[in-house]
Amino acid sequence: MNVTQNWLKTYIDFDFSPDKLAERLTMLGIEVESVKQLGAALEGVLVGKVDAIRPHPNADKLVLCQVDIGETDALQIVCGAPNVYEGMFAPVATIGTALPTGITIKRAKLRGEESHGMLCSEKELGISDEAAGLMELSSDLSIGSPLTEALGLDDVIFELEITPNRPDCLSMIGVAREIRAETGNDLKLPQVNGQEGEADINELTSVIIDDPDLCPRYAARVIRGVKVGESPAWLKQRLESIGVGVINNIVDITNFVLMEYGQPLHAFDYHKLTENRIVVRCAAENEQIKTLDEEERNLIPDMLVIADAEKPVALAGIMGGYDSEITEITCDVLLESANFQPSSVRATAKKLGIHTEASYRFERGADPEAVIPALDRAAQLIAELAGGTLCEDVIDVYPGRREPLQIQLRAERVNFILGTTLETNEIEQILSRLGFNVEASQPEENIYQITVPSFRGDITREIDLIEEIARVYGYDNIPTALPKGDIPIPAPNISVEVRRRIKHFLLGSGMMESVNYSFCHPNCFDKIRLAADNSLRDTLKLRNPLSPEMSILRTTLLPSLLENAQHNHNHQIDNITLFELSTVFIQGAEPARVAGILAGEIGEGVYGNPHRSPDFFDIKGTVEGVLDVCGTTDYVFKKTDDPTFHPGRNAEVLLENKRIGILGEAHPKVLESYELPYKAYLFELDLEALADAADFSKRFEPIPIYPSVLRDLAIVVDQEMQSDMPIEIIYSTGGELVESVRLFDVYVGDQVPEDKKSLAYTITYHSATETLTDTAVNDLHDKVVKQLNQELGAKLRM
Repeated sequence: MNVTQNWLKTYIDFDFSPDKLAERLTMLGIEVESVKQLGAALEGVLVGKVDAIRPHPNADKLVLCQVDIGETDALQIVCGAPNVYEGMFAPVATIGTALPTGITIKRAKLRGEESHGMLCSEKELGISDEAAGLMELSSDLSIGSPLTEALGLDDVIFELEITPNRPDCLSMIGVAREIRAETGNDLKLPQVNGQEGEADINELTSVIIDDPDLCPRYAARVIRGVKVGESPAWLKQRLESIGVGVINNIVDITNFVLMEYGQPLHAFDYHKLTENRIVVRCAAENEQIKTLDEEERNLIPDMLVIADAEKPVALAGIMGGYDSEITEITCDVLLESANFQPSSVRATAKKLGIHTEASYRFERGADPEAVIPALDRAAQLIAELAGGTLCEDVIDVYPGRREPLQIQLRAERVNFILGTTLETNEIEQILSRLGFNVEASQPEENIYQITVPSFRGDITREIDLIEEIARVYGYDNIPTALPKGDIPIPAPNISVEVRRRIKHFLLGSGMMESVNYSFCHPNCFDKIRLAADNSLRDTLKLRNPLSPEMSILRTTLLPSLLENAQHNHNHQIDNITLFELSTVFIQGAEPARVAGILAGEIGEGVYGNPHRSPDFFDIKGTVEGVLDVCGTTDYVFKKTDDPTFHPGRNAEVLLENKRIGILGEAHPKVLESYELPYKAYLFELDLEALADAADFSKRFEPIPIYPSVLRDLAIVVDQEMQSDMPIEIIYSTGGELVESVRLFDVYVGDQVPEDKKSLAYTITYHSATETLTDTAVNDLHDKVVKQLNQELGAKLRM
C-alpha cells in the first residue's frame, strides 16, 4: 500500500523527516519497503504561459510558441502538440532538465528554428499515460513556479507492507493512528455535515439481507441530481500520487474514501436498478454477471452478490456490475457501504480469479463501524463535487452488530512479560493513543478493563495488549537481561532421530534429497498401476487446487520420485539416485514415509567405480542400510505381488509380521507411463514403524575366546523357492551354535535339473562356552542337511 506524507498530514501533525518517519513506522510494525520523492524527477519543470503562437516557416505541423516562465524575456519553443493555444498554461521543461522518460532538454534547432525548452505532456512528465497533447494547467497557478509546488507534487511516497492481521492500516487514517501512538498528537478526522434534501430515502429504495452471516452490515444513501464529469485537480492528484487511476468524479470519490478510511464503497446508477432496490443474497444456479472489466462471470450458489429485484448487479465486496455502472448520463446515485465476511469474499475472489482493492481489504477483515462514517464522507463529497442533493436519512441494515470486546489487563503482567518497569500512567497513555478505551477496574491492584476498538479485530487476549504496549514503547527500550534458571534437558525424540539418521545415511551413500509438493494429479495412481480398490486411491481432494495437476493430496511418495526421474531424463540427466522424506495424507492421518529411486546409471564412471545399471540388490542394500541405521534387526524380506513392480523382482519388508515397506524393480508399464527408457528401482518405508522399532542402544560384545568353524552347504531346491526359507531352517535347527548364515551363490544350469536351482550358503558355527570339535560340528551340520531335506525336499549338491 502507498501513502504520501502530505496526505497523512491532513489527519495528524508531525515533523518527522521522511527517513525518520519510515524508521518509526517500521519499528511500530509497519514495514516501509521504499521511500520516493514524488517530484524529484521534475526538477527544472516550471509553470509557463503561451503568450503568442506563429507558424513554423519550414514545417506545416510545427508552431513557434513564445512562452512566459516569469523571466524578463519569453522563451521561443518549437511545439507540435495539437491542443496548444495562446493563453494556455502548460508545463515547461527548461534547458538542462532530465525528464522521467530519459530525455535531457538541450538548446536545439528544429527545421532551422531555435527551441529553448519543451512544452510537456503528462506522459513526458511521468504523471500518466496521456500523450495526445500538452498537459493543461490551471490559469490560477503562478507563472514560473516549480511544477511540483504548483501541483502539490512536492511530496514523499511511502510504500508499506501491511501484515494480514492489520487491515486497519490499509488506509490513511489507519496509518495516522499509528503516528498518533508515536507522537501523541490528536487525529484530525474529516468533518462530515452534508446538507440533506427533503426526499426521504426510505421512499426511494430499500435493502434486504438474505444471508446475514455473509453480510453483517449494509448501508446505502441516495444522491440525486449529480453531474458526472472530471474530478478536481486536488482529488486527481491525491489518487494519482499513490498509483490509483482516475475515472470520473463519482468513482474517484469512492476510491478516495476507500484509501482514506479503508472502507470499500460502490456507486450504482440508481435508475439502472430494477425497482430501485437492493437485495444481498447468494447467487442462483447458473446465474451470470458482467462485471466492470466487461467479463462475463459464471456464478455458483455459494457466491454472495448484490442484486436488484431481478438480477445480480455486483459481486459482494469484489467488483461492481457493468450494467449498473456510473456513466456520463447518470443523474441519481445509490451509494453502497457494507461489511462482508472475509472468508466469503476470499473464496469468491479466488474462484473467479479477481483481485481488487476492495477484496484485498474485505478478505482481511474491514471495520464494520467504518461503514457509516465512510458512507457519509463520500456522500458529502459527491454533493460538493458533483452538484448532487443528499436524500434525507440513511438505510443501515445491521444484523451482525456485536458488543465491543473487553479484556482485563494487569500492569504487573505487562512488566513481567516485557521485563520493564513501566508506570501505570505510561501503559494507559500508550493504549489510549492506539484508540483503546482504558478504565481502571481494580485500581488498588493496577488491573484495567480495556475496550478494544472495532478496527482492531486482531486484539483478542491480554497478551495481544502487551504486544501493543511493547511495540509502541519501543523494542529498543526494553532492557536486555540473561535468563536465569535451570535449562531442562529435552527428552530424545525418536522420530526426529530416525529421520536424521536415515537422511544422513542416504546422503552419505550418494543419493540426493528431493523435495516435492504434497499435491499430485489424480491419474498418478493409474500410472503406477494401482488396483481400483486399492486404499491408496482414497485421497483428500482440494477445494481450490492451484491446477488439475495438483488437485489431491498424495498417499504415496513413489509417483513424485518417478516424475523427478522423468524430469531429469528429459533434461539429459540419467544418473538418478533420489530419495524423499515427507508425509503422505491418508484419511484421518499424516504418516511419514521415506522413499527412494535408483535409475539410469549409477557409479562415478571412474576406475574402480564404473558406470553400470542398478539392480535389485542395489535397492535392497539401500533398504538394509536404512534399517541398519535405525537399529532394526528383526526384519525379513518376503516376495510379494504388487502391480507397481516387476513380477518376481520385488519384495515387501516385514517387521513382526507387519508390512512396513516395499521395494523392487518398477513394472515395464510403469516405466512406459513415465517415458523412462531404462529400468528403475524403488523403495518406500513407513517412518513411524521404523521409529517404533528403532533401537539405538549400543551393546558391547567381547572378542570371542573360542574359534569359529565355517562350513559351506550347497543344496538343490525348486526354482520358485525363496533363499531365506533354508536360512530360517538352518537357524532353527542349529540353535545358538549357528552364528551366521550367508548366501554366496545361486546356480541354474546344466548341472542341476531343469526346474531346480542350487543355493550355496556359508554357515558359521560358534560356541561362547567351549571349542567346537569337528565331530560336534559334523553332527550338527548333518542334522541341518537332514532337516532341510525333510521340510523343503532339499538335496545336497555334491
